Amino acid sequence: MHSTHKIILVFLILSGGVLGFYSWKTSLSTSPQVEAKPSLTSEQAQDLGKTKISIFSKFDFISDPNIPWQVRIDQLRKTLKQGCGEPDLRQLYLILESGPESSELSEHWNVIANDLLTCLFRHETDSQRYYDSLDSLLESPHQPLVIRDYIIQHLSFWLDLRSEETTGSHLPPPSPELTSLILGSLTDTVKNEDLAQTTIPGTVLMLLVNLSRTSYGADCSQAISALSPWLKNALQDGATLDNSVRVSAIQAAGFLLPEDFRPLIRTIAYSDGSQASLRLPAIAALGHCGEEEDLEMLRHLNLTRPELSYAAHDAASHLTARISSPAEARSEN
Repeated sequence: MHSTHKIILVFLILSGGVLGFYSWKTSLSTSPQVEAKPSLTSEQAQDLGKTKISIFSKFDFISDPNIPWQVRIDQLRKTLKQGCGEPDLRQLYLILESGPESSELSEHWNVIANDLLTCLFRHETDSQRYYDSLDSLLESPHQPLVIRDYIIQHLSFWLDLRSEETTGSHLPPPSPELTSLILGSLTDTVKNEDLAQTTIPGTVLMLLVNLSRTSYGADCSQAISALSPWLKNALQDGATLDNSVRVSAIQAAGFLLPEDFRPLIRTIAYSDGSQASLRLPAIAALGHCGEEEDLEMLRHLNLTRPELSYAAHDAASHLTARISSPAEARSEN
């Protein structure tokens, strides 16, 4: 009986071993092979993160060219009325940075991007992030010129404390340090030779003119001083700038640095050898930066040069008002 028990015990042990071996083999054949995945570079990880954010974003509709642009803008505003948290702000910046789909019409995307910038201006609360993001977009050669122009305008809203846009924004006014950085970026943009044949420098110059004409805006004196050599070159014959940029430079010089540029502006305004497209803004600039001695010449141009008469008459009127009532003329300007 004892030997019988031993035989049964050995049989059970052998059976268990066979079954265990069979189960192990089966698990090897049916379980998926786990392979070591190659590690991602920091750039690849960042791109992957952006892709995931885009896939699961509630703002996917913004970049969908199959949806009419008016509908997308309306939906964006409705969505933001329900709240705009940190993930939302990051996603809006990312959408601007990524740009439109290849099938998107540029004129549609330009309007959408401008509305995105407006929404960011109203909902952003982090001044440093706002500046860093817009400065990066402004410097990017991949951004369309129209959108870079819009960015300059939104930065001007931020610098101008009177701006109607500012009153509806959660964004604090820029600190003196940020103001200096913003104006430095804008000054560098004007000097950027790659933009010499675009409207971008002119947009910045008019921004500086507007800010300098009010006591509510940022102090632009250092930026204006830094641009003085560039303005002098822009007013010289043979300047390799787009003609529209030279026109803006003449207008800006008359407002921003009248004493420094008055002689050069007079040369352009009164010389028959100057281009007509430059003479007209130079004559107009004398209405703001000229002196009493300019009145006689402006009246002479009004009577003798029909193509210049309107500009000369208007400049003489402004100059007369400035001379007779300087304080009132400055408030009107």
